[in-house]
Amino acid sequence: MRALTIAFALGALVCGLTAAFYWHRSSLVEAIPSADPVVAEVRNQVWFAAILAAAEKSAGLNKVAARWTAASVILGAASSICGSLI
Repeated sequence: MRALTIAFALGALVCGLTAAFYWHRSSLVEAIPSADPVVAEVRNQVWFAAILAAAEKSAGLNKVAARWTAASVILGAASSICGSLI
């Protein structure tokens, strides 16, 4: 039972660190416009499209990070339950 407790705890650690990695990556996403047009209205549209694309990429990374966090919480709870049964 002790080995199972340790395995769950290590799994929670790995999942938590993986979640932190994905959240860190989501914070590094930058809006990079595809062009730099001269006309102000078109420039605004290009920047808006770049910001929207960056937000979508960041949201996707956040989604992955949230799932890893959920796995970490579940494994941490399993570790606590197994530890209390010893």
